[in-house]
Amino acid sequence: MKKWKVLKRFKVQSSKLKADEIIDLLLENRGLKTEKEKEEFLDPKDPYLLTPVEVGVSAIETRKAIRRIERAIKNKEKVIVYGDYDTDGVCATAVMWETLHELGANVMPFIPNRDEGYGMKVKRIEAFAEEGIGLIITVDQGIVANEQIELANKKGVDVIITDHHLLGKKKPRALATIHTTKLAGCGVAWFFARELSQSKVSLDLATIGTITDMVPLLGPSRSLVKFGLRDLRQTKRPGLLGLYKTATLAQEKISAYEIGFIVGPRVNASGRMDDPMDALRLICTRDENRAIALAKKLEGKNRERQLLMEELTTQAREVWLKEDGKSNLIFIAHEAFHQGVMGLVAGKLMEEFYRPVVVIAKGEKFSRASARSPEGFSIIEAVRASSDILLDHGGHPRAAGFTIETEKIAILKERLVQLAAKELDKERLTPTLRVDTELDLANLNPDLYREIERMEPFGEGNPPPVFASRNLSIAGARTVGSENKHLKLRVKNSLGIGFNAIGFGLGNLFSVLSPEKPVDIAYNLTINEWNGNKDLELKIKDIR
Repeated sequence: MKKWKVLKRFKVQSSKLKADEIIDLLLENRGLKTEKEKEEFLDPKDPYLLTPVEVGVSAIETRKAIRRIERAIKNKEKVIVYGDYDTDGVCATAVMWETLHELGANVMPFIPNRDEGYGMKVKRIEAFAEEGIGLIITVDQGIVANEQIELANKKGVDVIITDHHLLGKKKPRALATIHTTKLAGCGVAWFFARELSQSKVSLDLATIGTITDMVPLLGPSRSLVKFGLRDLRQTKRPGLLGLYKTATLAQEKISAYEIGFIVGPRVNASGRMDDPMDALRLICTRDENRAIALAKKLEGKNRERQLLMEELTTQAREVWLKEDGKSNLIFIAHEAFHQGVMGLVAGKLMEEFYRPVVVIAKGEKFSRASARSPEGFSIIEAVRASSDILLDHGGHPRAAGFTIETEKIAILKERLVQLAAKELDKERLTPTLRVDTELDLANLNPDLYREIERMEPFGEGNPPPVFASRNLSIAGARTVGSENKHLKLRVKNSLGIGFNAIGFGLGNLFSVLSPEKPVDIAYNLTINEWNGNKDLELKIKDIR
């Protein structure tokens, strides 16, 4: 059973709370304390007006990078944009390559496949130097590539880093470093491209990468996505229109949900299952027919990814339950694991067992891993604590990746399992549902819903508000959907005020519900549209 954590309660429970009182509490739950912070959240600044200070980027480093690129363009030097194979990395590569290409640079994009692994590689630096590359610009990576950048310096190749990952123990000695953790990798690339071109670089790709990379939608990232969704609804980019068409999406209704769960995974599928350059080709093509062909190809790869993920998640679960099944950290290594879906498998197991997960695809000499962790345990810090036996690593508090020599996997497992045993107790391993506040059903009305809409887009750092209402009676209950998986309810308070409610995946609770047994429910407030009618509805998160 989930533990409910009510973030803040009203001092006096009332059925006559004003909508702005409730919104004020919701904003405080998101760390917004002052009136200025709240106003900027509800009415975010135009991202084209954001300054380097506001996004956390060094203006000096930015000017240094721009001067180097201008020199490269003037001297017709060969330039490489060195990207990454996930959605954020692909979008960042596209933003940077398109901008440089339009400015007249002799530039080519490069994205490694998953077999080569994340981040800059020594062999690639050597190859680029031999090919006469004078400048490398990284996107969505490079901030911990000390050895690789030292090699580039020795080879006479300048490197400009644009990245958002956490800085390591020391900063690489690149020619210039455009770095901030306030944006996704594509957001950093977009900001630098904007400064470089001094024109309105479209927000479409930066928005896709920001949403899919689970960057908190607060501050500059919120500004970027808020305005960027408008660009996505109006885009004329053939590749995106091809994705919308193959996924049967209505362009005018594109929201953060469609980007995060439909568009983003299709872009990501290219790098997970095959060649990430196909996703880049799709995004950058100006040919409508080619866009449709590539979009269909990615659609097929995404279906392959879904089936493989389900198969390997089942296998990984069985392996862990057989080998361990009780440790505070799930650590699984197997030769059959596919590098393209390890992160997804780790995420699924983390959701099911609510503990950190490390999934390793074992190779003969070297093995690659993806790790995920629930809030409250920094998986990247845990991984970095064993950097002495890792070949490379990077990530965030809740997601990380690394490469390790296969013979050292057992050592790493012992270290991570012991660390989790020390830092995590039963309380922290209990799934927690964050509830913004408790409300009487009488406070739910269209005015409140309209004010909540102003808080969109929702995502990491700004989840849809969760309310709880207690001692409700059940006026009606039935199961719906295939195999009766979902629960449809009519709930009422003591005054008879009632709402329809839907609980996806909660159909198994139907048998224990009764009109004689009052319930507490946690829910999101939504709108149900049916036959032209719009009615407030409760989307149930949990029932007690």
